[in-house]
Amino acid sequence: MNGEAFNSQRPGEAFLVCSRKDGMGARLANMLWTWRLAQRVQARTLVFWPPMDTYYGQATAAGELLDVYVMASSPMRDEVQIIDARPADYFGVTPINLDPAVVCDPADFLVRPGDRPSKAPTPVIQTAVGPFLMADEAKSDAVAQAQALFARLPLRNNIRNAFKAANIAHGFGGMVAVHVRRGDIIDVLRNACAELTPEGRQSGSVIDRYTEHFFRCCAPVETYKRLMSPYVKKGYDILFFSDSPEMAAPFKEWLGDRLILANDIATPKFTGLQRALFELLIMSLCPTIIGTKSIFGNLAALIRGADFIDARRHSTPDEFVLAYRQAVGFTDLDREVRAGVSEVLLRKLNENQFLGLWNADDGDIRRILETA
Repeated sequence: MNGEAFNSQRPGEAFLVCSRKDGMGARLANMLWTWRLAQRVQARTLVFWPPMDTYYGQATAAGELLDVYVMASSPMRDEVQIIDARPADYFGVTPINLDPAVVCDPADFLVRPGDRPSKAPTPVIQTAVGPFLMADEAKSDAVAQAQALFARLPLRNNIRNAFKAANIAHGFGGMVAVHVRRGDIIDVLRNACAELTPEGRQSGSVIDRYTEHFFRCCAPVETYKRLMSPYVKKGYDILFFSDSPEMAAPFKEWLGDRLILANDIATPKFTGLQRALFELLIMSLCPTIIGTKSIFGNLAALIRGADFIDARRHSTPDEFVLAYRQAVGFTDLDREVRAGVSEVLLRKLNENQFLGLWNADDGDIRRILETA
């Protein structure tokens, strides 16, 4: 083990190590839940923050979000340390994936640098969905502790100041946040369909994996509208978030000026990573968040206790299959490709039983599969 990673000043000091290599929301959630657990066992938290390739070549270090000088020069340094690197840059890694439904014992993955062989693999917590609970801990207490830790994070001045100004100007407490995810899912699906071969239909292929991503991460527009409608009638405006700006069009046509685009509120001086944190913060001020299986949206709900509504779980099977077909441009595909797409869709629905989204009986499932 490379001792440079562990800035330990006390003999026998213990650490919990964590890291994620995906988006900002997952990284912050992973850090918060690990930090909370470390506090419970009087350990320090060592966070590895690897480079990110999703922000168009812009800076993605943790210092883009947090005032690392404050973290290093205040008592917080004795609680959490962030390194802009991969854990594998320092030592061998034993991945730790925790199940929030199962209690854990941090003693199983505590690290004491001075007591370990130099080449021993290091346990690294990679889970972002929490809380990680020890025996006899209540989830509500763990959530409150994580909220308190997030409130202590020293945000970069430009993010903190813009957040305060936006809250004064817009009053997000009178809005409902709507988070519509698409990312690269639709583009990858369409490209996979355009180049579909017999081998490309197999389990593990691009279209196979991204079909599952679609059902895990997306929801039909009609479902969003149905969930939004009661709030709109009560006078709430809609604060709209999406990684695909074109997704706002059907909602803008419906709501007009009552749809506020989060993207228009953020200052253009933000880097991409800073914009993501700013949007997370303003989303957290809305009393209700309508989204899908997103760590970003769930973290926003956690920060201040907003209600989170998973739009996927309010969609019907018919709506979801139709939305999938529209996403891949099914009717524009030739017969052979349509057959291949249907083969993949049927297999994924059979394998996952709709990923637990619907309480469908066998008859319902057969009907939907026949329709698909």
